[in-house]
Amino acid sequence: MKTTKNVLIVNDGVSDLVQISRRIAAELSGMHVVVMEGADLSATDLLPADLYFFGCSEANPRGFSELQRVLKGINLAGRACALFTIASKEAIGYLQDLVRDAELQVYPDPFLASKKRSEKEWVETILQRS
Repeated sequence: MKTTKNVLIVNDGVSDLVQISRRIAAELSGMHVVVMEGADLSATDLLPADLYFFGCSEANPRGFSELQRVLKGINLAGRACALFTIASKEAIGYLQDLVRDAELQVYPDPFLASKKRSEKEWVETILQRS
């Protein structure tokens, strides 16, 4: 297991996703964590991170256009990534497609808040695998 130091959590700005992002960040004590909305992201925000969490409430959110553009042209091979949403399997499919070109190592079990899972257990599992 590699040591994770810098974490970037990107959400689509929907209130529930912002709250989930904050709860994920709370489980990452001892790490440098940045939580931001996709609409505020620039390419330089991605480079320092070695673990990413991307979340949206629906496929193709308006605020993810810059994230989509950047991930098509950047190689982040080997860096860990996890995906989350409220309930939309379409959103998870969109996020999986979004990160494919960047060659991120996607954690295979996305977080769906509607399943009433604990963010804590999910994050702990990701950290053990990253």
